[in-house]
Order: sequence, then structure tokens, then C-alpha cells
Amino acid sequence: MSTQGPPADAKQAQAAALAEVEAAQRRKRALDVNLATLEATIWAQEASYLEDTAASGGNIIRGFENYLKAPTVTSHHRRKNEPTEDDKLFSGSSSSFAQVRGA
Repeated sequence: MSTQGPPADAKQAQAAALAEVEAAQRRKRALDVNLATLEATIWAQEASYLEDTAASGGNIIRGFENYLKAPTVTSHHRRKNEPTEDDKLFSGSSSSFAQVRGA
């Protein structure tokens, strides 16, 4: 009996499987980068929307109950309308983005 190791077919199958795993890992890294880019874009657009609509009387997150009221120019009112991280509904719904922001 010979103990030369696995046959050539097994070595080829192992090499093919390893190449497939490496290709899958490269695709996953590319998808992770793409996902992070999309989430950062969503976060920035959401922040821009909330900032732009803070003084206009309403938005889809906080509602439109002040839309028809005349705007007041007090510092307290301005601070109250500034968007917070809790207002970012769409960014907050992504578990992967929350992990990145927390790191």
C-alpha cells in the first residue's frame, strides 16, 4: 500500500473549490463596498432632506402639522426643528449601516 496522498482528481477538485471560494469572497467584498456606498448616499440625502424641510413646516418624518402656520424666528424653535439621528428613518433601518456607524 502506498501513502502518496490524495489522487490527482481530488487535488484538482480541491483547487477548483478553493478558486471558487476566493472568487466568491472577491464578489462579496465588492458588494460590501457597493452597499456601504449606497447606504452613505441614502444617509446624506436623508440628512439633506431633513435639513431642507426643517424650517418649511413639515416633512414625511415629523409630519406637516406646522405647514400652514407662519414660521416663527426664535432660537428655541430653530433648535427644535433641527433633525436628529432618530429622524433618519431610512438610514436607521439598515442593520449593516448601523454596525458601520457604530464602529
